[in-house]
Amino acid sequence: MVRAALERAERTEAELRYLADHDSLTGLLDRRRFRAELDQYVSFAARYGGQGAVMIVDIDGLKAINDSFGHHAGDNLIRQVAATMRERVRATDMVARLSGDEFAILMPQSDTAGALQLGEDLRAQVAESAQAEDGAPGATISVGITMFGGKGDTAAEAVLVAADQAMYRAKEGGRNQIALFRDPEEPRREPPRRQTTAARIRDALTDERLSLHTQPIHSLALGGGIERYELLLRMRSEEGELLPAASFIEAAERSGMIQELDRWVVARALELLAERERVGTPISLHVNLSGASLTDVSVLEFIERRLDEGGADPGRCTFEITETADVYEHDYDTAAGFADRLTDIGCQLAIDDYGAGFGPFHYLKRVPFDLIKIDGSFVRDMPRSDADQLTVQAIVQIARGLGKATIAEYVEDEVTKEMLREYGVDMAQGFHLGRPVELEEAFAATG
Repeated sequence: MVRAALERAERTEAELRYLADHDSLTGLLDRRRFRAELDQYVSFAARYGGQGAVMIVDIDGLKAINDSFGHHAGDNLIRQVAATMRERVRATDMVARLSGDEFAILMPQSDTAGALQLGEDLRAQVAESAQAEDGAPGATISVGITMFGGKGDTAAEAVLVAADQAMYRAKEGGRNQIALFRDPEEPRREPPRRQTTAARIRDALTDERLSLHTQPIHSLALGGGIERYELLLRMRSEEGELLPAASFIEAAERSGMIQELDRWVVARALELLAERERVGTPISLHVNLSGASLTDVSVLEFIERRLDEGGADPGRCTFEITETADVYEHDYDTAAGFADRLTDIGCQLAIDDYGAGFGPFHYLKRVPFDLIKIDGSFVRDMPRSDADQLTVQAIVQIARGLGKATIAEYVEDEVTKEMLREYGVDMAQGFHLGRPVELEEAFAATG
């Protein structure tokens, strides 16, 4: 009996280790683990010689499918693309999902011809067979490739940026294409992609091409209605396409522009809160903050100054901070002090994507969070997954024990909503409860 218990404990520990390194939707490596593997291999190649390739793969038009057919259709497409990559790569290659629609492949000991051939195989296979559901159209991918190797000082970050730059060139060329980063020396210098990304975001700020959408967060109490709203950043490209934050936030982080975007969103959020207060129809808003902003004192000072000058009620402003932010590993004390100060001035804090990282629980006690947002990967398939049901129930019990409220994302049907209510989840958001809409449309009815 003792042996059986030990075996169960070992299996549980192994499962948690797996979940900590893998994307829950696709089973691929997650961004943190991929970056660690890339760091190790690039360092090895720089010291001892060797070569390799990194490929960035982005699904074209995923946002349109999510908006028109729901995240379930988009998730199905993501799984198909992930399966195609898993089937086509070599046993020594490493495949990861970096973000919502972006993947990466590390190809050790690959030459340019081999990398280009794999990219073309993936592009052709996805274009031929990838299909969402519910009548949604199929998809194509844009692929960026960069080569690295030989002894030198190439950094893993520069390799990723170069591959990312090539991928965007493929998109700009019309999508469903492959682009190769051709200058082997460029990643060792300041990559142009950093400058290009910063310039694009700065131009969007200057030309007023940033906008906010909002999605309602509903109370799950019987008879409950809209409790609050989450603000979602959008950027309109020069070609007129409305881009979701997921398509440019990671690039903004790499280029050092993320704090400026956070300041822009915070300023608009506090202006909106103050305006609604003045007209007698107050609302509560959720605002996302990046990990980089959590360790930037100037961002904290900006928030305090805007609250003092604008007259917004800080109690109606909740800042969402993702559980998987690297800041928890690298600068925990600064982030905790930032969170303490926000709480002191009356704001609320929410952990976003809770459960996705399976990180340590100690910051739940140390950082004064008020709400826990259950990661959508445990919610969207919950009616069909015993494991997801158990995970959601466990998170609710943790939250209750710590005196915190819970919010579930990606609620796309009534069955899921009722199960969440039964488990004791306090609030929920998702397409079933309300799709993201432009700010003006969301509040037009209430004046």
